[in-house]
Amino acid sequence: MTSLLATNAYAGDARNGKTLHDAHCIRCHKSIMNGDPDSIYTRKNRRINSYKGLQNRVNRCKNSIGVPWSQKQINDVITYLNQQFYKFKHK
Repeated sequence: MTSLLATNAYAGDARNGKTLHDAHCIRCHKSIMNGDPDSIYTRKNRRINSYKGLQNRVNRCKNSIGVPWSQKQINDVITYLNQQFYKFKHK
């Protein structure tokens, strides 16, 4: 799990991203996905198909729930989700 949460100079802080995600996203995802919040990321018909799509979705969700995340925190959540679930290549 440590390697999953590792960061590099170009990425956000995945550990902080997980903390933010768990504090602000799980409740809604759990209700949407019938008790299994992670299945929103692993389902066959998932809506996120690119790194840009992931960035857009995190920003939409942030605005939807009204969390006052900084750009760094947004990048942290994106990094966590990409490392944990999506594995998109990006620059």
